[in-house]
Amino acid sequence: MKIPADFDAEIYDIVAQIPAGRVATYGQLARLVGMPGYARRAGRAMGTAPEGLPCHRVVNASGRTAPG
Repeated sequence: MKIPADFDAEIYDIVAQIPAGRVATYGQLARLVGMPGYARRAGRAMGTAPEGLPCHRVVNASGRTAPG
């Protein structure tokens, strides 16, 4: 499956909508953009996230923030 050019932007849009006090996993983000199984790619997108995005609301499958 080819990754769409706007994959990162779609991930950022979803992350921006995560309410305070809630979290989402990389896998959930990938599924929400229609790319199940691409959790690592969602993580890569988060590694280059723009300033001000609430990246602390995205966790790994174990419920922990990934090392940055």
